Amino acid sequence: MSQSLPKLPSIQRVFLESIASSDPEGRFIEVNGIQTFYKLSIPQKHQQLLQQQQLIPNEPNKPVILLLHHILGNQYTWRLLMQPLADATGCHVIAYDRPTFGFTERPTHWEEGKNPYTQEASVEFVHQLISALGYEEKKISFVGVSAGGSISCRFAIKYPNLVHSLCLLAPSLKPEDQGPPPIGRHILGSAPGRLFLKAALYRYIPLTTLYHDCNSIPDWETVVKPNYRIPLTLPNFYESLSWLMKYFVPLEILPLKSYLARLPILYLSGDDDKYTHVDNHIEIYEEIRSVAPPDAKLEFKILNNCGHLPQDESPEEVFNSIVAFLNRVGI
Repeated sequence: MSQSLPKLPSIQRVFLESIASSDPEGRFIEVNGIQTFYKLSIPQKHQQLLQQQQLIPNEPNKPVILLLHHILGNQYTWRLLMQPLADATGCHVIAYDRPTFGFTERPTHWEEGKNPYTQEASVEFVHQLISALGYEEKKISFVGVSAGGSISCRFAIKYPNLVHSLCLLAPSLKPEDQGPPPIGRHILGSAPGRLFLKAALYRYIPLTTLYHDCNSIPDWETVVKPNYRIPLTLPNFYESLSWLMKYFVPLEILPLKSYLARLPILYLSGDDDKYTHVDNHIEIYEEIRSVAPPDAKLEFKILNNCGHLPQDESPEEVFNSIVAFLNRVGI
């Protein structure tokens, strides 16, 4: 009787795993057939128990904190927040590379109805990831920046019973803020658009216009910029980004804002956000607050000398704001 040979991993998977192996804190897990790169930080007191071969205490009411990065970002953007958040809250903290970005696999084929490059697929991917990691019994405290904020909000609208709270950093909630206009998506989703992405992105990523002053970030030229650029050199990046644009449909969020307003929300905006002006953030927050119940736990804060990516420019203030907020709403 003949035996079938074991299925070999794709060249893309082998390459991604080889490159990612230089980061000892990173891990891979298969989620819906996609090899997904993520990092997990647990409180140091839990690490000490594990080193002593003791059980970690069961804390069923503690949420898991999930960090969602922006378009053209990756989990590296949370480097200054992960362990501090775990230690300060006693929660497990997860950051992952969304499909298309970072070291996560970029599928080139998919079954009908299972396109991984739609916005709704990004929302469902959160559900699948949390289950794959074994946290399906816990509620999620989201920390999402820009497009990560829109995915967090859409998840909260669809699965409110699974959400503990939302910490939104310069979130992209209006349709026009979530991505390029339809004509831009059409062009970038075409073969010529793909060539344009290849010619332009590596030179300009990370986009300095997303910051108040990128040169104020420690090790910007020597460490930070290269870590944002490395994924752009990996297999199928430009193809998958082009597909993301081709199939992009903005998430419906603000028409369903009454669902969001029932959840605890911390909304942070930089005073020098050149992508979504602070006045627009204030308008969106007030729109959500206008439909909130009397006992709603909603907070808004403006960060001084800060652009569209507060976790990079103002990590300490972001950390303090999140921890104080979570303590107030109960964690």
